[in-house]
Amino acid sequence: MRKSSLLATLTLLLTSVTGVSASPSVININMKLAERLEIEKKPLEVKYVFDRTLGRGRTMKIEEGVEGRVYTRFAQVFVHGKLVAEKPVKQTIRESQPAVYAMGPSGFSTSRGSFTRAQVREMESTAYTPDAGRGARATFRTRTGRRAAYGVVAVDPRVIPLNTLLFVEGYGFAVAADTGGAIKGNIIDVCLPTNAECMQWGRRDVTVHIFREKVQPGE
Repeated sequence: MRKSSLLATLTLLLTSVTGVSASPSVININMKLAERLEIEKKPLEVKYVFDRTLGRGRTMKIEEGVEGRVYTRFAQVFVHGKLVAEKPVKQTIRESQPAVYAMGPSGFSTSRGSFTRAQVREMESTAYTPDAGRGARATFRTRTGRRAAYGVVAVDPRVIPLNTLLFVEGYGFAVAADTGGAIKGNIIDVCLPTNAECMQWGRRDVTVHIFREKVQPGE
């Protein structure tokens, strides 16, 4: 901002704050004029899209993204070193551009094309089969009524709400649709087709990308 424009703005500002009409010449002699720049960060969103060239459970960052900024300039009046008046005079907005990750399409089937990340958690993971060890008595149904299958995971609803969509690295795209007596806290139980695959999965640490999007019970 030019000095003359700043001075005029501050003259009006000082008059509105103090109720006393002040001329630019008086301000020049008795007061200090200044500017302050305030920078506010706009959150960077992270998007995910499917990429059929990626294997099961793999993710790859394809766009870095740009964090947004809001720049606000304030005109200030100081008297004897004390701030007595301040007013915003200009604001500039730089829009954010989301970071984008590609992910393998294996897992839960959905018609959605993109997803927005809510958080990423490091979790302990176990695995179970669709019959949940019940053999002939198995219902093959989850807590939400969805059929247990690859792409369905059991969670503690206090940590990950049921029907939340997510991506488990090393496993794939999934929906939180089940619970379990041993699934408490930061544990996720992934559904695999066979006992042999569950044994191979074992107990491991996994990175879980949790999305804002959810599915309806019948979706």
